[in-house]
Amino acid sequence: MTGSDLAPARAEKVTTINRQEKDEMLNSSVPQVSNSVLRPLTSTGWQDLVVGLAKIELWGRLGWLDVKRRYRRTTIGPFWNSVTLAMYVISVGLVGSALSQQSLRDYLPFLAGGMVVWMLVSTIISESCVLLVAGHPLFRNIRFEYSILAYALVWRNFIVFLHNLVVYLLIVLIIKPQALTFATPLVIPGVIFILINGVWVALLCGMICLRYRDVNPLVGTLLQISMLITPLFWPADILPGRHRFLFVELNPLYHLIEVVRAPLLGKVPSLTSYAAVLIITLAGWWMTIVIFERYRKRITYWS
Repeated sequence: MTGSDLAPARAEKVTTINRQEKDEMLNSSVPQVSNSVLRPLTSTGWQDLVVGLAKIELWGRLGWLDVKRRYRRTTIGPFWNSVTLAMYVISVGLVGSALSQQSLRDYLPFLAGGMVVWMLVSTIISESCVLLVAGHPLFRNIRFEYSILAYALVWRNFIVFLHNLVVYLLIVLIIKPQALTFATPLVIPGVIFILINGVWVALLCGMICLRYRDVNPLVGTLLQISMLITPLFWPADILPGRHRFLFVELNPLYHLIEVVRAPLLGKVPSLTSYAAVLIITLAGWWMTIVIFERYRKRITYWS
């Protein structure tokens, strides 16, 4: 065998040795990872909800940054919502008190308390419809729990609610300070009920509106109608008989609002409202968990 014949064989042998050395170096520097570790962050809907809730720093930061982003380059930030709400309550209150033949001293706190809670509830519902539609660039490229988006949505709306609550407190302290009574702390469990329901509403509406895009405008229309037929501008006591049963007792939005508005007005919410809110919470979460468990893996494909 000549030297020219040995050269290719030597080159191939050197290449093989170099490859073996590289493989040995790679195996020694990179730890072995079993297939059990290379799995999605969560495998079930329950795990998604629990693990997502535990990441409070993540969804808390997301919600806070979203509030800051919306009001960037403004002077008073989210208090612009409060200013708008104050102007709306005062202007509508002047007309509404005359139409309902109530004193402005009684009607204005009633309207302000109802509108503060309504803005929290309605905003959570409306933003839930675009939750997964707007968030698809995240979960299509990053592995994380879908529930984090729902928690962040509820958290940022709670922040805005606290700003809007200042409007109610100013109105009450100026014209009717005696409305703040021993029943006022019951606002806290009422708000907690709304926030707990807000999470399942965000997930359920987010999945439905992601799959069926026509549902979003339908929800917006239903919210506009609900604002008129729910006792926000008028007291529930003025409806008699069947009309009260239909538009008040069977209205879930009324009970969600009443468990917060009644304490704001110095009253204890009725047991009927608490029972209705408890039923709404249990039924809503049961339905959401069933649907979330079944269709959670399809969310990425729907987007």
